[in-house]
Amino acid sequence: MELAQIPQQIFRIDPLTGCKTLVSFCEWLTQHFSATGRTPFSVIALDVNRFAQVNATKGHAVGDDVMRWIGIVLMEEINAPVYRLGGDAFGIVLTQDAHAHHATIARRAFDRFNRDAARFELAVPVATITVIHYAGDAPMEPADIWFQLYDATYDAKATADRAFKIYHAAELKRADGFLRETLGRMIERIAWLGAMVDESQHLAFTDPVTGLPNQRAAHNQIETRIAQTQPAFAVLMIDGDNLTDYNNISYAVGDEMIDALGKTLHASLRPGDFLARWRVGDEFLIVLPNLARDHAQAISERFCAAVAHASRQWRFPVTISIGVAVFPDHGTTSAALLERAEAGLKQAKDSGKNKAVLAE
Repeated sequence: MELAQIPQQIFRIDPLTGCKTLVSFCEWLTQHFSATGRTPFSVIALDVNRFAQVNATKGHAVGDDVMRWIGIVLMEEINAPVYRLGGDAFGIVLTQDAHAHHATIARRAFDRFNRDAARFELAVPVATITVIHYAGDAPMEPADIWFQLYDATYDAKATADRAFKIYHAAELKRADGFLRETLGRMIERIAWLGAMVDESQHLAFTDPVTGLPNQRAAHNQIETRIAQTQPAFAVLMIDGDNLTDYNNISYAVGDEMIDALGKTLHASLRPGDFLARWRVGDEFLIVLPNLARDHAQAISERFCAAVAHASRQWRFPVTISIGVAVFPDHGTTSAALLERAEAGLKQAKDSGKNKAVLAE
């Protein structure tokens, strides 16, 4: 686990389909065209046919199911980044293999959509798919890719079958000077917005003293695991024992101890474990994935031992107490799990401290 394990992808992953977002696509455009020695690549554009009619006649819940299905098929059939560009429009970037292979796998996805169309009572063809091939040395800019992606889709949809078409970039128009500048600035600003969102996310979900995720991030972590019906996982509520000696020197010294305590706990984590500072005192919270009730307390006691050992080198040795709750044994909501973990923590404190107690 990175020291600041913060949910950075919230604006780069579409929550409905699991595909990347328009922000991610604009970032790829700006990064790709700032690189040297570009190789040939292809861009696939998909636009669902008559999607407004699906929402109007079958309801938005069915429309959402269709969007999820589109995203799943694209990610399964095309081993490349898939972007939901908005509404019922998707884009895929293919930078590996030859153009002929890009066309083959795009056609495979197109055929699968039509083969499975009856699943949602959709008319065939389900979507218009266009493939645009680019030579590595083509004098292109991000604005040209954007312009041609929508131009090719519009051209393909103008045909009677609204089906599958392949284009070579050299055959398509490029954006004119004014449009190129306008689109280029739009792409740059969307990518810039992604960077600003990153910074805002970091500040919103990070504890300023330890650099660890904060209480808000911890709640998000637990809620996400519950929503995804993750296997059994443990929630550890941790509190320092009698740490006032540090704050009695100064609050700055107290913050140094909190930071050291966070680093000590972090050093004892397994890959995939999640550590956050809880509230603003000397409390922390750990989420241990894939951990059944039988092993939760034993592993928790290792954190107690690690802190007791490491703090021998600090100004004053310290210990911690831990309350442990396990999903789903102790609850199936974050509120229930946190309540049971806090009850276990109180038991640990009341029974002598420097121990981990599994909630009853």
